[in-house]
Amino acid sequence: MIILFQIIVILVALGIIVVVLGGKQTNAARAWKKITLCLLALGMSIAVIFPETTNNLAHLIGVGRGADLLLYVLTVAFIGYAVNSYLHRQRDEHVVHKLARRIALNEAQILYAKDLKK
Repeated sequence: MIILFQIIVILVALGIIVVVLGGKQTNAARAWKKITLCLLALGMSIAVIFPETTNNLAHLIGVGRGADLLLYVLTVAFIGYAVNSYLHRQRDEHVVHKLARRIALNEAQILYAKDLKK
C-alpha cells in the first residue's frame, strides 16, 4: 500500500528528472551528472516503494541494515558534491584571475599609448 509520503517522494524524483533533462541549463551540464541524478531519483523511488529492497541490498553487500547503506551512499554523494563544488570554484577563480590580468595589461597598453602621443 502506497502512503502519502511515498507519493510525495516519487513526485520529487520525477521533478528532479524533469529539471535535469528539460531545464535551460542542461545544455551546459555534463552527461554523467544527468545520468547520476536520474539514477538517484529512480533509486529514491524504488527505496520508497519497496523499502525491503534496501535491506536486501545491504545484506547482499555486507552492510547490516538498509538505513546504514542509505547513509553511506548519501555520505559518498555529499562528498562528491563537495569536491565538485570545490573544483568549480577553483576553476572560476582561475578564470577571474586571468581576466584581471588581461584587463590590467590592456589598461597598461592604453596608458602607454597615451604617453607616446604626448
